[in-house]
Amino acid sequence: MVGIEGFIKNASLLDSLTDPWNRLIMVMGGSDTGKTTLVESLVNFLSEQGEVGIVDLDMGQSHIGPPTTIAWGKTARGFQDWERIRVEEFYFTGSLTPMGNLLPSVAGAKLMTERALSFCERIVVDTTGLIAEPAGRVLKQYKIDALCPDIILALERSGELGHILDSFRFHSRPKVQRLKMPDQVTTKSMVKRSNYRLGKMEHYFRHACTREVSLEEVGIRFTRVPSGLGRMDLKNRVVSFRDKDNRDIALGIIREIELKDNLLSVLTPLGSENKISAIVIGSTEIDLTNSVMKDRR
Repeated sequence: MVGIEGFIKNASLLDSLTDPWNRLIMVMGGSDTGKTTLVESLVNFLSEQGEVGIVDLDMGQSHIGPPTTIAWGKTARGFQDWERIRVEEFYFTGSLTPMGNLLPSVAGAKLMTERALSFCERIVVDTTGLIAEPAGRVLKQYKIDALCPDIILALERSGELGHILDSFRFHSRPKVQRLKMPDQVTTKSMVKRSNYRLGKMEHYFRHACTREVSLEEVGIRFTRVPSGLGRMDLKNRVVSFRDKDNRDIALGIIREIELKDNLLSVLTPLGSENKISAIVIGSTEIDLTNSVMKDRR
């Protein structure tokens, strides 16, 4: 693991990171700039003082929750690996990317960060690599407004985050620290990213069973404007089950819709003993048999 000094050589910044008044630290940067490595090093550094929460906003390359979700977990006494961080809670965005899905992305970021702050004194927020105009700027600026980070650590190749961060340079909060991307960062191909997402989903559904849900007994929501409840429209669509407190508790994949009987057949690891109050239908489709996953536009 790269030590925190590999990213931050400024002693006063290191002191700021450990200041108890700076509870929320956001890591920002484009794709393949070393954000994940910086988060690991930062959590390893901060958790020497106590438990640290990690909020993972990257629904496409998620390390904590399954793809299509924003999730948070916690660790103490150093960072070991992502597999040891248990998912405390997640929020279903219904998509593998914030593009065309900005509202669920911001809502999920806000809710999961608030939940993490209610349990942990220090939080590190890992963001997506979407920074390009106009969606990246709008998404990042409104996430900053919604989460109110105390410090932003921004990894850059050559000033490419200026269109997002320059508007905050005269604010007292957040304190923005722009860092140079480390030389040893490697680039992930689109194929590698796709295989990673698919592998995470296959692992999540490895013990799943089919469950029938009566559409008369649950509420139905969509993460995007629906095109209707047609059988062909929703087959293989990823969904989330919510409990009576409106919290996501498990994902599922729609197998069949029997409109005549108002029944939904869903593949899910959630047992039938778990009560649900609503189903949220996303835009991501997954065919586990043929190893295909994509966002439906």
